[in-house]
Amino acid sequence: MEKYDLIVLGGGTAGLGMAFRASAQGWKVALVETRYLGGTCINVGCIPSKTLISSARAMQAVRDAGKLGVIAGPPMADWKAMVERKERIVGGLRQNSDEAIEKNEQIALYQGKAAFTAPHTVEVNGQSLTAEKIVIATGARPAVPPVAGLSDIDYLTSTSAMEMEELPRSLLIVGGGIIALEFSQLFARMGVEVTILYRGPRLAANLEPEISEEIHRLLESEGINLLANVQIRSAGSEDGSAYLAVETEKGPARYSADRILVATGRAPNTDMLDLEKTGVKTDKKGFIAVDEGFQTSAEGIWAIGDVIGGMMFTHKAWHDALLLSGYLLRGKEIRSSDRLIPFAVFTEPEIAGAGLNENGAVEAGYPVKVQRFSFSHEKRAVAMEKAEGFIKLVLDEKSGRVLGAHLIGPEAGELIHELLVAMRCGTTVYDLQEMMHVHPTLSEAVNNAAWSIS
Repeated sequence: MEKYDLIVLGGGTAGLGMAFRASAQGWKVALVETRYLGGTCINVGCIPSKTLISSARAMQAVRDAGKLGVIAGPPMADWKAMVERKERIVGGLRQNSDEAIEKNEQIALYQGKAAFTAPHTVEVNGQSLTAEKIVIATGARPAVPPVAGLSDIDYLTSTSAMEMEELPRSLLIVGGGIIALEFSQLFARMGVEVTILYRGPRLAANLEPEISEEIHRLLESEGINLLANVQIRSAGSEDGSAYLAVETEKGPARYSADRILVATGRAPNTDMLDLEKTGVKTDKKGFIAVDEGFQTSAEGIWAIGDVIGGMMFTHKAWHDALLLSGYLLRGKEIRSSDRLIPFAVFTEPEIAGAGLNENGAVEAGYPVKVQRFSFSHEKRAVAMEKAEGFIKLVLDEKSGRVLGAHLIGPEAGELIHELLVAMRCGTTVYDLQEMMHVHPTLSEAVNNAAWSIS
């Protein structure tokens, strides 16, 4: 049995962050990873998907070139070349992680499936490891709903969709969240006929209602078929096509396409850990329950990243590791619920947000004032032919403090950070009004939103 100061289960963003920070303080660390270092983000998530989205944006830029007085022919998707480019980028980033671990004499990497045999003992490939402190950062994977017949067909997930050998002519996407938004536009711009089927009354229900409406309109304008209030009853294949039998507001229906992409959320990687031998409790979906400081129900075992559920973003996993390492290495108090966690959706235009939404601010008892600014009035956006969308600020009417910011527009994923700093530092809308911005830039929209020009 090998004894360590710390065992980290999972070599993704959260796990690597913990391992590197502990090793820098001289701790002897065992890092266990089932397959590839880098986790979901590098290998099958953010980086590969945004690489392909960049290709799709380039195709759309060619289509839109005429708006700028540029003559260009219709673009064609070389899917094989796009996938190869994606693999080169992913491979390079993965190699960086491999080399960093290999050079670190304080970290021992174990590649294989980990399972607990006792509260502080883990077995990997027949080797027993023990430590007084264990951090579970095993992440999550695409969740697949229990639809009759689905397991009998070659359905796609967000992972396998980026590994297809060729583009389908048509695609059905099940689900109406972030993955559905990004992948629907990605494949539609590649020339695929895309239909999204989702069970709620509106697309992307976690977004502000007016942002949901705007992205619905924009996706429809790109030829994507959007079907709300759909219940999936069964799936199957017939005559070389896949199909979904569904229940709609108008009654039973059936939709067929070359492929089906399941985008119905994510499931935690906890089912193979034998957590019952540790006392670590999970919720009904398998996500690990933790307190404010990421402590599980078992002494000496913490959990961070996607495996604890909630907002499953790479930047949140990174910050989880930052906070927990501060506590374990320096005794710094953790208050994880106080964090401002931003998000971005990499459609075009992009969507981003942070802080309270309008309803949340009202429910919290604030005297709420909402200010909006349309990118159609933003000179740089107009010059770029990227004038779709708006900024929505949720304010405390009494103090002028920025409680939340929600954007849909060009480079929203970049623009959100100025507003994130404003919220973190207690900046008021009056400060934003007086803050000088370079002209002409997209960031002027923040200043204009503060003045509530519409």
